[in-house]
Amino acid sequence: MPKRSAISPERRQELQLKNACYVITCYKDEFLCKDHPNGRCERGFFSLFLQVVYGMAFAKKYDLPYKVDFTNVKYAYSGNQGSDQISFWEALMVQSSPSPGYIPIVNLRYETHPLRIWSRHFIRSLHQTLQSEIRLQDKLLNKANAIKERFKAFKILGLHARRTDHPTEVPPVSDWVLINKIEKRITAFDRLFVATDDTAFLETLRTRFPQKVLAHDFIRSETDRAIHDHGGRENGILLGEQALLDCLSLSFCQELILSPSNLSYAALVFQPETPYTLAESSGAAWSRRKTLLAYRLNQWGIRKW
Repeated sequence: MPKRSAISPERRQELQLKNACYVITCYKDEFLCKDHPNGRCERGFFSLFLQVVYGMAFAKKYDLPYKVDFTNVKYAYSGNQGSDQISFWEALMVQSSPSPGYIPIVNLRYETHPLRIWSRHFIRSLHQTLQSEIRLQDKLLNKANAIKERFKAFKILGLHARRTDHPTEVPPVSDWVLINKIEKRITAFDRLFVATDDTAFLETLRTRFPQKVLAHDFIRSETDRAIHDHGGRENGILLGEQALLDCLSLSFCQELILSPSNLSYAALVFQPETPYTLAESSGAAWSRRKTLLAYRLNQWGIRKW
């Protein structure tokens, strides 16, 4: 039985067209984006980010030039300049332009769908792609380096607590499960860096662990709505930048407590050797194991996934 990831002869022929350029984007209903028919994409930043990394790896595998294009619809992280839409990817990342007259070959879901494969070997392969292909814009890189330099003064336990709309994706653990995991490890660390979308939970941690908590002065949610669902038309690029800086900050920590989310996963892609604990519910653990099993079976050519 062929692997699910094996491309068809027709697709291979399409990819081999002269002047073909692989276009990485959220395309129509390929990525189960329900708002696409309305000209909007409400996917989270790291769902899109990981898709790009997967797409870059795919393009390299088939020796294709590629272009990241998040201008086809209105994204939660898009910016505006008059009547023109600004691509958040180009605002945050350096991107080379394809040759004039290129033929766009749009990515398909099975080629670049951002599945989270919780395997060190797989995460290391994504890290290699990230290292070779992704470059932050200088202004953003300077901010990241300033955080990294500031963090050097401490031994830091990092926490990513995804709350707000996360129950719509995977069942979360309770606040007290996270607090219990922190209490078991915090005495070995000078500080606790917290990346979270939930204002109330951050305040709970500040009360519980006084003098320990580090957190950026970023936009957070006061309700169960996702941050990127809070008026991204005005501040979309800022929201994307803040998500990226929170993720990079986690990668600067010596140990991590993570959520089963794309931002947590991306922190490991930036720094795949970091020791971590995954705070997950039984439902989330079952989903993770099924995905990993399907990936292994696909590797072995036993079944499609």
